[in-house]
Amino acid sequence: MEPLIVYGAKDTPSVYFDKAAGIFEIAGISLPANVLDFFNPVLEWIERYIKDPNENTVLTLRMEYLNTSSAKVMNIIIHKFETILLTGKKVKVCWYYAPNETEMKEMGQDYSVGCKVPFEIKPIEE
Repeated sequence: MEPLIVYGAKDTPSVYFDKAAGIFEIAGISLPANVLDFFNPVLEWIERYIKDPNENTVLTLRMEYLNTSSAKVMNIIIHKFETILLTGKKVKVCWYYAPNETEMKEMGQDYSVGCKVPFEIKPIEE
């Protein structure tokens, strides 16, 4: 499976999904003009991945800011990874936030509620 690598810009996050390396990370600011144009390739890659996931998957989210539309898509992404649990494989989400960003910490906590995937919510160490 080919990796998905998207370089971040001022209003879009970087995405680095590489099944062979076991890296699944989204990082940065997300406020694209058209959220579906940006995230559809990500969602399609995840759909292919969940058909044959690794034994252990760690989704790392290092978000600095999410607009409302991006936050909804992030919820979809997290729940897509949740379906891997049904295959008997392990999944975890690591949510990182800047120590001074309580809003991002709370967003991670909100995502963890009602989600079957174990969450680790940690400040980014500087």
